[in-house]
Amino acid sequence: MFPTEQFEHIQEEVTVLACVSVFMITALIFLLNLLIAQLNGAYQAVYDDMVGYARLTRGKIIVTTIEAVSAKRWGRFLESLKFEERLEFNEGDIGLGGGIQINEPSNANPTTVDMIKRFGGSTSPAMPWPEEEGTGDDDDDKFDRLEKVILRATKKMEGAKGGKKGAGESSMGQSGTSSDQKGSEGSDGGSD
Repeated sequence: MFPTEQFEHIQEEVTVLACVSVFMITALIFLLNLLIAQLNGAYQAVYDDMVGYARLTRGKIIVTTIEAVSAKRWGRFLESLKFEERLEFNEGDIGLGGGIQINEPSNANPTTVDMIKRFGGSTSPAMPWPEEEGTGDDDDDKFDRLEKVILRATKKMEGAKGGKKGAGESSMGQSGTSSDQKGSEGSDGGSD
């Protein structure tokens, strides 16, 4: 909107030139980031639609294929999956049936909280679930908080040691000891 003939006068005024330059740079950076954000949002919407249509198409293919399979062959396939057999969570811990067991290294996904709660007794639906004790949860929360504090402290200590190497230490030796510690911690977890 400013006439181009007057640009020479702007260059003579240092404060006006600085303000206009700062405004132009800010406007360009903001508008360019806004364009990138819009393109990113549009791509995410298109990607979600693409994944949804791909799943619908895959489901349609599976449904039409299952119609062509004979009942005898389908029964043999279900028997080969062995869904009736119970899955072993840990050694000697026979769990639930109805799945396919895949073993993984114990240090691949370390978890410190046991997600499976087991209760002894009858499995009858008429029997009520046992009541959990209120004091056990408080103790568990305290131990969880203490464990988190200890993990944070060890990470900070490892970070501080990583920047300052001793005379005889190398990065290979430090990473080897930390991976040994992680491996020993992860070996307790088992495969859930």
